[in-house]
Amino acid sequence: PAMVTAVASILKSLGEDPTRKELQGTPARYTKWLMNFQCNTIEKALKGSLGSWTNGGLNTNGVLGFDGKIHSELNLPFLSQCEHHLLPFHGVVHIGYYISKGFHPIEKRLLQSIVHFYGIKLQVQERVTKQIAETVSTLIGENVIVVVEASHTCMISRGIEKFGSNTATIAALGCFSTDLAARAVFLNSIPKAIYLSEY
Repeated sequence: PAMVTAVASILKSLGEDPTRKELQGTPARYTKWLMNFQCNTIEKALKGSLGSWTNGGLNTNGVLGFDGKIHSELNLPFLSQCEHHLLPFHGVVHIGYYISKGFHPIEKRLLQSIVHFYGIKLQVQERVTKQIAETVSTLIGENVIVVVEASHTCMISRGIEKFGSNTATIAALGCFSTDLAARAVFLNSIPKAIYLSEY
């Protein structure tokens, strides 16, 4: 109720009448939509996805070799909410990784759950990119690269005001942070990608 009242107050501040027929349900609808972005725990979010997926144990000999093949999942959709402007941004996530010894490939469903978990909250694109990479690295070993391409409502409505503009961020862990050739192979597999920021 407090959130609904607050939204109604915002509408009044814009010179609107919240009791107008067309706006009567707007505060409640906006509040319901905003509640989609509540914080949650990664364990709870991935519980169903992890139930049917198991991976090998961590290699304890101090050397994490990997299979030499880049595994990738491209164009995983996501939706998020800019914490600076409380406006949505959306796009796709591309994930590449080498599988460390003793590990298995990750199911697409699990990767999508990870993307959804970190996306569906108040976020900035740089942080969501890093969080996805770090979580995937705990499942398959350290060699992970993540590219997030997104379109921001705040850029369209109040910033550069250019429709169709996208921002891309990269998080590279393990060998992807040092091996430029491996990184290039993955980046070249992404169609029409742009790379503006790296974390």
